[in-house]
Amino acid sequence: MTANSDYTQACARCGSLAGPHDIFCGQCGRELAPALQQARGDAFAALTPALVYYFLTLFLLMVYKFTPAFPSGFEGQVVISLIDIVIVIAFALHARQDLAPLFSVSQLRFRLVVLTIAGALAGSLVIAALAKFINISISDDVFYDPYLFQDTQYPMLISILFICVQPAIFEELAFRGFLFGNLQRVTSPLGALYISSFLFGLMHLSYISMIWLVPIGLAFAYLRLRYNTLWYGMIGHFFYNLGITLIEYYQLF
Repeated sequence: MTANSDYTQACARCGSLAGPHDIFCGQCGRELAPALQQARGDAFAALTPALVYYFLTLFLLMVYKFTPAFPSGFEGQVVISLIDIVIVIAFALHARQDLAPLFSVSQLRFRLVVLTIAGALAGSLVIAALAKFINISISDDVFYDPYLFQDTQYPMLISILFICVQPAIFEELAFRGFLFGNLQRVTSPLGALYISSFLFGLMHLSYISMIWLVPIGLAFAYLRLRYNTLWYGMIGHFFYNLGITLIEYYQLF
């Protein structure tokens, strides 16, 4: 039974009064159906934007990767990236009031920025070495393939824009921004951290890569949760992808 004295419903079995947010009767334990239905409705409403974004984007990336619907090579990467940017911006605008505090720079700490960069670069080296050890391509997903840009006029610059800048901004805005925020409305902060990190790994459509993508997602989600900002995640994401891009581009492993 809630401690709140504003009772708004009565148990159908025993007649005991219950509060507006009670799901079970404190006297007999019977499920209070209206409250439960309201709680479920609130949870579904809170999750709807995240679910729509996630499955829309997942469907789009699956079509891009597994069908010939999109152009191949550089042109296809440009098209899918632009569509992804538009989708993320649309959902971010919908959640702009919740996201605005996450872009404050007033509490950024220089030491933590340096540690984030160092950790991201060190992580890229470790993961590249691990991928080499188990003999898989670390660029086997929808975003991380610098060879798509090798025939352009400025392959390194374009690789950095599409592999480092775009995911660092828009993946963080999506996964540690509004998706994380939606999850927090229906679960604990730790629940939002774990779920968003798993979904982040799954979105890349390279299931062996989830060995490192999920921990990376956990690290960026922790920074978002601990410091209430997206900046550390964006910085770390950029430098991790930059490390991977340089390693792949110059065949350092």
